[in-house]
Amino acid sequence: MSDLGRLLAPSSIAIAGLSADHTKHGRRVLGHLQKLGFAGPVYGVNPGLPEVVGVEMVASLRDLETPPDLVVSAVPATATVPVVESAAGVGGVVVFAGGFGESGDVGRAHEADLRSAASDTGVRLLGPNSGGVIRPGLGLAASFLTCLDRPTEEIRSGRVGLVTQSGGTGSYIHNLAAARGAGLAISVSTGNEVDIKLGEAIGAVAQLEEVDVLLVVMETVRDGEAFIESVRGCHQRGKPVVVCRIGTGSLGQRMMRSHTGAMALPGRVVDGVLRHLGVTVAATPEEAYEVAQTVAELGPHGSRAGIVTHSGGVAILLADLADEGVDLPAPGPNLSAAVEPLLDHGVVANPLDMGGIIGGPGRFAEVVQAFADSGDFDVVVAVSTAHPPAHTSERVESLVSMRTDVPVLQLWMAGDQGDEGLRRLRDAAVPVSTEPRAAIKALGVNAPTPSDERMPPLASEFSDWGLPLIDESIAHDREAAVNLAESVGFPVVVKLVSSEVDHKTDAGGVRLDLRSADEVRVAFEEVIASADAAGLEVSGVSVSRFRPGLELIVGGHIDRVFGPVVSVGFGGIATEVIGDISFAPAPATHDEARAMIEGLRLRPLLDGVRGQAPADIDALARILVQVSRGIAGGRYAELEINPLIWDGEWIAVDVLAVER
Repeated sequence: MSDLGRLLAPSSIAIAGLSADHTKHGRRVLGHLQKLGFAGPVYGVNPGLPEVVGVEMVASLRDLETPPDLVVSAVPATATVPVVESAAGVGGVVVFAGGFGESGDVGRAHEADLRSAASDTGVRLLGPNSGGVIRPGLGLAASFLTCLDRPTEEIRSGRVGLVTQSGGTGSYIHNLAAARGAGLAISVSTGNEVDIKLGEAIGAVAQLEEVDVLLVVMETVRDGEAFIESVRGCHQRGKPVVVCRIGTGSLGQRMMRSHTGAMALPGRVVDGVLRHLGVTVAATPEEAYEVAQTVAELGPHGSRAGIVTHSGGVAILLADLADEGVDLPAPGPNLSAAVEPLLDHGVVANPLDMGGIIGGPGRFAEVVQAFADSGDFDVVVAVSTAHPPAHTSERVESLVSMRTDVPVLQLWMAGDQGDEGLRRLRDAAVPVSTEPRAAIKALGVNAPTPSDERMPPLASEFSDWGLPLIDESIAHDREAAVNLAESVGFPVVVKLVSSEVDHKTDAGGVRLDLRSADEVRVAFEEVIASADAAGLEVSGVSVSRFRPGLELIVGGHIDRVFGPVVSVGFGGIATEVIGDISFAPAPATHDEARAMIEGLRLRPLLDGVRGQAPADIDALARILVQVSRGIAGGRYAELEINPLIWDGEWIAVDVLAVER
């Protein structure tokens, strides 16, 4: 395991700030540890040496003969630094207190002191503002969260590992699990992340044997490159990652010289990173937990899903929800022949609407069994909508007793009349969900296989990367520009050449579709005049063939969190107004580049419209890969091809390269 092993699996615990007052955090932690049956010694640390039954009290951590694996700091912010300073040799400290970086200048000063204390002692620190660590299988409840006030039998272990930056949201998810009759393998609340950050915590939790699925509640990412590597590590272990993002509004952006860099709002970059890591994103903590728990119950499966219901409206709803990411193949001829006599309406499809169930309540399970045995599907969803309560018992019995080669998910949409059936399904430990969107989303979740295609960064000159650069020449006077235009062939483009301007259009430095020598002369004068008015030093103008076509922007920049990222979007209003741009970590593989392109909202334009030739998407992906390798090479802070034009072939019309 990582060096968080002692913190996540301690054999001994000390509670700093332990008192006899049952309302205080320290005493609550002791009660939770005793309730869950933590097997190791627990010590109390308090200079006042209050009497706490069954616990050895010391005035300082230094008074303990052997440093404990875990220290729970249940003292105020002003007393936290001395606790950490006395924690040399300890495996980790969980800091509950608030009043640090989130609370102004004084709090930020406390946080800086806390960071220094952790660094000086070499102790790992979780928090501050941490909700702690809960690992029911070990009786570990180093937490004050109210979810631990539940009856002991409701605080169960499970197969979902939770890493959250919000302790309160973590408590809520523990309650969701308890209400579902399930539990969490572990929960880790990282808080302000003075030391242990989100990515490292994910990596450590992924190493636990009892964890099959990672659930992450994320407000921000402070360790972007570690986060990326940890998620890839989860997938290498075959453990999918489900993320609920909170606080997705943009609080600002870094000013950059490239258009694509300027549009790299934090939310867009995070969305791109998550999408191209193969992370499943849920809208709310409840949906995220439902997806993660359903994935854990289903286990690995292929992408072909079959759906059986007895409601036409629900069949339509599920088909809508499955539109992206879930494959719903049509039933094969053998299955169709077997199922058709069992249907009220006799229409075999996927999703399958059985209509009114004929032949008794067991008929539903009979059709589900046929779907599961057909070989047409890798997973089957049996959707029980509202039905006569008298039928519930036989229905549940027939569903629970089924034996199939593929997993079957029970989507129970029967309302409160079916509560007893839902309870019996969960008691039988079959995969079951009550939320259609979460259930369908769970069908599409599998740990992606990390690509071994990843290419090394490019460190060479930009012009050596094999990009399709437009042929242009420089003219230093008006008649030279005319001569170049006549040799290139009309129509042409005239652009300002100046080391002092990045975006020539913004400086009035571009004239398009010039069709005569006179138009070139006028364009030359106008471009030079615009530059003079702006006080720019001018080297001349460039002249190139005018090539109208479909415009895209391909770029790369160094993100302050994730490091090198690459982006692609449609040019002009599509990128700047509607934000049709996709981001991914760099360097990107060819498959990742294609996925970025496929994710653009205006992607159908690449198929050709109004008689235009379809664009070469593989060639576009190769260009994207080259730019991604270039930004990852370390030499450049920003790269941009704007525009990259398709007019039967790809051509880079204007290129910006900003060295670091």
